Amino acid sequence: MEAKYEKLYRKLNVTPTKQRVDLAQLIFSKKQHFTATELISMADKKRLNISMATIYNTLSLLEDKGMLKTINIDNELKFYDTNLDHHHHLYNTTMSTLTDIENEKVVFAEFPELPKNLQIESTEVLIKARNK
Repeated sequence: MEAKYEKLYRKLNVTPTKQRVDLAQLIFSKKQHFTATELISMADKKRLNISMATIYNTLSLLEDKGMLKTINIDNELKFYDTNLDHHHHLYNTTMSTLTDIENEKVVFAEFPELPKNLQIESTEVLIKARNK
Protein backbone atom coordinates (compact mmCIF):
# COMPACT_ATOMS: atom_id res chain seq x y z
CA MET A 1 0.00 0.00 0.00
CA GLU A 2 2.86 2.37 0.81
CA ALA A 3 4.25 2.05 -2.71
CA LYS A 4 0.95 3.33 -4.11
CA TYR A 5 1.21 6.56 -2.11
CA GLU A 6 4.93 6.94 -2.73
CA LYS A 7 4.12 6.85 -6.47
CA LEU A 8 1.36 9.40 -5.93
CA TYR A 9 3.78 11.86 -4.33
CA ARG A 10 6.47 11.24 -6.95
CA LYS A 11 3.89 11.89 -9.70
CA LEU A 12 3.19 15.24 -7.99
CA ASN A 13 6.96 15.96 -7.85
CA VAL A 14 6.87 15.81 -4.05
CA THR A 15 9.28 13.87 -1.85
CA PRO A 16 7.35 10.93 -0.32
CA THR A 17 8.47 11.17 3.30
CA LYS A 18 7.25 8.55 5.75
CA GLN A 19 4.92 11.08 7.38
CA ARG A 20 3.40 12.11 4.03
CA VAL A 21 2.88 8.48 3.02
CA ASP A 22 1.30 7.67 6.41
CA LEU A 23 -1.05 10.66 6.01
CA ALA A 24 -1.95 9.65 2.45
CA GLN A 25 -2.97 6.22 3.74
CA LEU A 26 -5.34 7.87 6.22
CA ILE A 27 -6.66 10.43 3.74
CA PHE A 28 -7.10 8.38 0.57
CA SER A 29 -8.14 5.01 2.04
CA LYS A 30 -11.76 5.93 1.17
CA LYS A 31 -13.84 8.82 -0.12
CA GLN A 32 -14.41 10.99 2.92
CA HIS A 33 -14.79 14.46 4.39
CA PHE A 34 -12.64 15.47 7.33
CA THR A 35 -11.24 18.50 9.09
CA ALA A 36 -7.57 19.01 9.97
CA THR A 37 -8.48 18.37 13.61
CA GLU A 38 -10.10 15.06 12.68
CA LEU A 39 -7.02 14.04 10.68
CA ILE A 40 -4.83 14.88 13.66
CA SER A 41 -7.04 12.61 15.80
CA MET A 42 -6.85 9.81 13.21
CA ALA A 43 -3.06 10.08 13.15
CA ASP A 44 -2.91 10.07 16.96
CA LYS A 45 -5.15 6.97 17.16
CA LYS A 46 -2.79 5.17 14.77
CA ARG A 47 0.16 6.40 16.88
CA LEU A 48 1.82 7.93 13.83
CA ASN A 49 3.60 10.62 15.81
CA ILE A 50 3.23 13.33 13.14
CA SER A 51 3.40 16.97 14.17
CA MET A 52 0.45 19.30 13.63
CA ALA A 53 2.63 21.47 11.41
CA THR A 54 3.40 18.50 9.14
CA ILE A 55 -0.28 17.62 8.95
CA TYR A 56 -1.33 21.17 8.05
CA ASN A 57 1.54 21.50 5.55
CA THR A 58 0.65 18.18 3.90
CA LEU A 59 -3.02 19.15 3.64
CA SER A 60 -2.03 22.46 2.06
CA LEU A 61 0.32 20.70 -0.34
CA LEU A 62 -2.34 18.16 -1.41
CA GLU A 63 -4.86 20.96 -1.83
CA ASP A 64 -2.42 23.00 -3.95
CA LYS A 65 -1.67 19.93 -6.10
CA GLY A 66 -5.40 19.36 -6.70
CA MET A 67 -5.61 16.08 -4.78
CA LEU A 68 -8.02 17.41 -2.15
CA LYS A 69 -11.02 19.68 -2.49
CA THR A 70 -11.81 22.11 0.31
CA ILE A 71 -15.22 23.13 1.54
CA ASN A 72 -15.22 26.24 3.70
CA ILE A 73 -18.21 26.10 6.01
CA ASP A 74 -17.35 29.41 7.64
CA ASN A 75 -14.22 31.31 8.67
CA GLU A 76 -13.56 28.83 11.47
CA LEU A 77 -14.37 25.49 9.79
CA LYS A 78 -12.84 23.92 6.69
CA PHE A 79 -13.49 20.39 5.47
CA TYR A 80 -11.28 18.44 3.09
CA ASP A 81 -12.91 16.19 0.50
CA THR A 82 -11.27 13.28 -1.29
CA ASN A 83 -14.11 13.11 -3.84
CA LEU A 84 -12.90 15.28 -6.72
CA ASP A 85 -15.94 14.59 -8.93
CA HIS A 86 -18.31 17.52 -9.37
CA HIS A 87 -20.91 17.37 -6.59
CA HIS A 88 -22.66 19.43 -3.92
CA HIS A 89 -22.78 19.19 -0.13
CA LEU A 90 -25.17 19.07 2.81
CA TYR A 91 -23.71 20.32 6.09
CA ASN A 92 -25.51 19.26 9.28
CA THR A 93 -24.87 22.14 11.69
CA THR A 94 -26.07 20.08 14.67
CA MET A 95 -23.76 17.13 14.06
CA SER A 96 -21.01 19.04 12.20
CA THR A 97 -21.07 16.47 9.40
CA LEU A 98 -20.73 16.94 5.67
CA THR A 99 -22.49 14.69 3.15
CA ASP A 100 -22.18 14.52 -0.63
CA ILE A 101 -25.14 15.37 -2.86
CA GLU A 102 -24.90 14.06 -6.41
CA ASN A 103 -24.56 16.76 -9.02
CA GLU A 104 -27.77 15.62 -10.78
CA LYS A 105 -29.82 16.08 -7.58
CA VAL A 106 -29.46 19.86 -7.71
CA VAL A 107 -31.22 21.65 -10.56
CA PHE A 108 -31.12 25.37 -11.15
CA ALA A 109 -34.29 26.98 -12.52
CA GLU A 110 -32.43 30.12 -13.52
CA PHE A 111 -29.01 31.68 -13.14
CA PRO A 112 -28.46 35.36 -12.39
CA GLU A 113 -27.40 37.53 -15.29
CA LEU A 114 -23.64 37.77 -15.40
CA PRO A 115 -21.54 40.58 -16.79
CA LYS A 116 -20.95 40.10 -20.53
CA ASN A 117 -17.27 39.27 -20.03
CA LEU A 118 -18.00 36.31 -17.72
CA GLN A 119 -19.34 32.81 -18.21
CA ILE A 120 -20.25 30.21 -15.57
CA GLU A 121 -17.38 27.85 -14.98
CA SER A 122 -19.05 25.64 -12.39
CA THR A 123 -21.60 25.73 -9.61
CA GLU A 124 -21.28 24.29 -6.15
CA VAL A 125 -24.10 24.28 -3.63
CA LEU A 126 -23.63 24.02 0.13
CA ILE A 127 -26.87 23.40 1.98
CA LYS A 128 -26.75 23.97 5.74
CA ALA A 129 -29.38 22.20 7.85
CA ARG A 130 -29.89 21.42 11.54
CA ASN A 131 -31.65 18.57 13.32
CA LYS A 132 -35.32 19.13 14.14
